[in-house]
Amino acid sequence: MLLSQKYAPKKVEEVLGNISATKQIKRWMLMWMRGTRQRPLMITGPTGIGKTTIVYALRDELGLEVLELSASDFRDKERIERILGGSMSSASLSGRQKLIFIDDADAMSREDRGGVNAILKLITDSPFPVIITVQDAWDRKIMGLRNACTQVDLKRPIAPSIARLLQTIAEKEGIKISEATINSISENAHGDIRAAINDLHANSVGERDRQKDIFRRLSSLFGARTYAEARAASFGDVEHDMLKLWIDENIPIVFPMQDLPAAYNMLSRADIFDGRIMSRQAWGFLRYSNDLMTAGVVFSRPEQRPAFVRFQFPAYLKKMKETSSTRALMKSVLTKIGKKVHTSSRQAESFLPVFAHFYSENPEYFQNNYGFEEKEGEFLLTFAPKVSGKKKAAKKEEKKKAEVKEEKKPAVKEKEVQEKKEEKKEEAHAPVHQHPDAHPKEKEAEEPATHSEKHSAEKEKGKEEKPAKPQKEKREEHKGPKLHEFF
Repeated sequence: MLLSQKYAPKKVEEVLGNISATKQIKRWMLMWMRGTRQRPLMITGPTGIGKTTIVYALRDELGLEVLELSASDFRDKERIERILGGSMSSASLSGRQKLIFIDDADAMSREDRGGVNAILKLITDSPFPVIITVQDAWDRKIMGLRNACTQVDLKRPIAPSIARLLQTIAEKEGIKISEATINSISENAHGDIRAAINDLHANSVGERDRQKDIFRRLSSLFGARTYAEARAASFGDVEHDMLKLWIDENIPIVFPMQDLPAAYNMLSRADIFDGRIMSRQAWGFLRYSNDLMTAGVVFSRPEQRPAFVRFQFPAYLKKMKETSSTRALMKSVLTKIGKKVHTSSRQAESFLPVFAHFYSENPEYFQNNYGFEEKEGEFLLTFAPKVSGKKKAAKKEEKKKAEVKEEKKPAVKEKEVQEKKEEKKEEAHAPVHQHPDAHPKEKEAEEPATHSEKHSAEKEKGKEEKPAKPQKEKREEHKGPKLHEFF
């Protein structure tokens, strides 16, 4: 059994990465189960990112019955109606919620005519939830399906997340593998989780052909002689933003100096359309962006001089790769702070200096209540406000004094308790003193004094007990010369 199948997630929350997308998919399914009809769902993303895994995690978690169809079932309209027609009109025999799953809908060839229209007709009238997975949502063959569905885009997980997953699987399976090898596998997988787990199973670093593929695309793009050849470079498994970065990096290598302004003018126009796509969600502009960054860049130079060049890896991606672990720590810390202060992770960034100061004073509290790990705590301390040397020394002295006081407290308390005990013992053993002149028989013989006599006796005692006022000292007369004698 493959490790990718053995350690497939059983819950949607266990799927690696794409937290917001997986929450959206689960919420969509729960709405169906509560009786609220929803539009069909189209999950998009590259191979190995977990599109099918999410569907089967939903099945295991919510107890669904999944009817799966693949590209081989999309041959013609009659075949699709025969397979889907009966299942769309009948309920599940087990009583469980039925889910129609159409995998890789964009894998149909041009010969499979009528397949998309048949699927579109059936899913619009379906009484059951329908999930469709595709790699390229902007393929013209499935334009009608895309407009009829709610689109959910999945992105490739970062290498540190894949490395943690591989480390967990290796420990459970008892696979002896170094940390450097795991990091190499996760980096070379380029977000393909299934490929990374398969490489771990083989205990080797699988060199993927994605980099070779991008080099072929760049050579065919910059050597294109027709508009169609240049535009074809944007089709395939390479992501739009990734291809744009490669073109941006290699324009100065291929083009002469005098042609650079015109080439970058076309690339900047493509970037403007990408900005409009994100701000307005107008994905129809994608065709203009593709044409401008491929054919527009290539034919911006007057003379076509195809020659062999050594293409370079984008510097931006190198920097992002170097800072991937730091960005992952930053995201984790901001998420944990945001949950406690009830704000987004973006707004939680303003609280970093405050939390760093409090963490430096009491790290155990934050580790227990906020769930900060050691690495996250060390990263958080980098945002602590800088303190001058004098303040640091004063704080150290205060801490030392406080520690000394705390150490002395139990000893002082013990002394006080002992002194009190000794005083009580002395009081208990002390003899009762009597006046030497007083005799018990004489006291009995004395007659009781009247009330007036007692009152006068108390007054006399009070006068005797009052302390005498101190008398003012007389000043000695001045024996020296008088003031008038000086004049």
